[in-house]
Amino acid sequence: MKWKNNDSENGYHRMQVEAEWEEVTADYEDIVEGYLRIPIAGFRAGRAPRQVVEKRFYQKIMGEFSRRCGWRLAREALQQAGAESLGSVELRDIQCVKEKPFQFTVRFWPMPETELPDFSALSIRDDSSDPCDQISRRLLELVSFDIPDELVRTELDPDNGHTGRESAEWKDAADRVRLMLILKKIAKKEGIGVTEADVEQRIHEKAIEFASTPDALRAELKKGGGRQRLKDMLLAESTLDYLVERNNR
Repeated sequence: MKWKNNDSENGYHRMQVEAEWEEVTADYEDIVEGYLRIPIAGFRAGRAPRQVVEKRFYQKIMGEFSRRCGWRLAREALQQAGAESLGSVELRDIQCVKEKPFQFTVRFWPMPETELPDFSALSIRDDSSDPCDQISRRLLELVSFDIPDELVRTELDPDNGHTGRESAEWKDAADRVRLMLILKKIAKKEGIGVTEADVEQRIHEKAIEFASTPDALRAELKKGGGRQRLKDMLLAESTLDYLVERNNR
């Protein structure tokens, strides 16, 4: 994989990423393998010729392939560049053709340089208030940086009309975004992570709580990056639990 930095655009940073076909062939083959099992009229289940399957499902295969490879390569490119995104990244100008180099542009708002506080300074009062809330408020007091308006608008409830930058709703949304980013930095520093198994466990728990099914919740989470938001929420919970335990010693 190759990457290079492009000019910034209205505060956003851009990186051009390219991978040779050999680097992404395994992803393509894995996706095609799944489509080979789909029944096709005129053929026994799982016995349709590969070229027939690839032709019939070409758009779906390439769409899934471009998303999977794009997100994987974007994460690797940012890691290699030592860059950190302030919020989610966008994939643009994707060029995805079988047996050709896979190319796209990553667009993201770079994380500002911030100093994390001494975790031992996050004292917890012995009262009835939630220790996680205490830690959260203290982190917001100690770590300050500007949040792009786009991230705040994404966090705001679209049905709420009070979206002005001076409104209480705007401030609360900005604080939630900033807290999540602070907790992500702490998690990275302390080696705290969330696995796909953790995400699946929470999906099953919520399915029981909402009298739904895991498959229905997974489908719902596909909309608007819901699965990543769930993963971020679990990471924030784990990090807050870690900080509470550390400051209760």
